Amino acid sequence: MTHKKGLVREYSLFDTRAWHEGESTELRKWIGVGFFNHLFRSEKGLVTLYYDIDEANNFERALDKKLTEEFFDKLCHNFFELIDQEKDADTEEKVFNLSVKIWPALTIFDEISKYPDWATSSMLRRLIRVRTSTESFSYKLSKKVDHSKYPKDYLFFKGRLVLKPLNSFLEENNITIL
Repeated sequence: MTHKKGLVREYSLFDTRAWHEGESTELRKWIGVGFFNHLFRSEKGLVTLYYDIDEANNFERALDKKLTEEFFDKLCHNFFELIDQEKDADTEEKVFNLSVKIWPALTIFDEISKYPDWATSSMLRRLIRVRTSTESFSYKLSKKVDHSKYPKDYLFFKGRLVLKPLNSFLEENNITIL
């Protein structure tokens, strides 16, 4: 597998688990593909994402086929319904489940922001309104969890915590980082 360095964010293992589940299983429900091979490396709580290049290409092809006005409207509508559920997310499990469900929208919104040519002018206007009014939602949701109990240094791959040094893990799993 060949991976490429992507985002770097300050995230706990709790948030990373939700990110993985949201961009794998939950995203697949929306567009038929997901990111199952993300490798997350956290050092002192700063998480670097390494994404599988083949999965990224599959994602782009699937999104290109799915991204219509109707699909985008459905995604936005669902996203706002999930935001309305925030008040009921009063346990760590409920916060996790809600966090997982918002990831497909966050991922697709981010992709459209990076590649606006994929969207119509109407979709871009709506995206700006959505992102402006909801930009802090995922962080607000995350603040409901006590993150101090989670390790700050870890590798996370395919839904599992990995207790090995990065170089050993990469070699054992035949992963190349570009």
